[in-house]
Amino acid sequence: MQQARAGASPWPGVLCLAFAVFFMAISALLYWPTPEVAFRTDDSPVAWLSSAQLWAMAVLALRLWQEAALPRGLALWLAAAMAEMAFDEQFMLHEHWKYNCASWLDACHASWVRELPMLLVGVLGLLSAAWLYRTMVSRWQRAQLGLALGIGLFALVLRATQQPLDLLPYKAALLVLAEALFMGMLLGFSATRARG
Repeated sequence: MQQARAGASPWPGVLCLAFAVFFMAISALLYWPTPEVAFRTDDSPVAWLSSAQLWAMAVLALRLWQEAALPRGLALWLAAAMAEMAFDEQFMLHEHWKYNCASWLDACHASWVRELPMLLVGVLGLLSAAWLYRTMVSRWQRAQLGLALGIGLFALVLRATQQPLDLLPYKAALLVLAEALFMGMLLGFSATRARG
């Protein structure tokens, strides 16, 4: 199995990324001449795609646990984390926290407390990636994980700093790209397991 993993194909990641880009391009065309509307609102096509990808990754992580392609604890953690992020995407949980927590807690007057859910996503995401990285042998999976992390962290920084303004309407697109790369990386585990 080690040898099969070392030669794992980049195609699951490439295909996930291509499908995500295709979906977003069609969405932008359908909303022309204001394509940013397809990316910006919480009920936009791109927000739906993000939620759908997160649900798919939650189910995929459970499948990888069942196939023993990932360690049990890691697979269950990834499934729970992806499901939580899908709920957040669909029901705007972090937005509810950000805009309403000041009425619940005095500490929410500090901006970092209002941004706590997104800060936790970044910190727990990095810790999860380190755990996941230790299970990888394939350089393609490592590259996809690195790209997904880089794009995802850039989107979080963009959200927190609101700069550069030109990219702000497209932060959801960046998250979708990061999710697509991450899903392709997870599919690589399934593919390597099947070959092994």
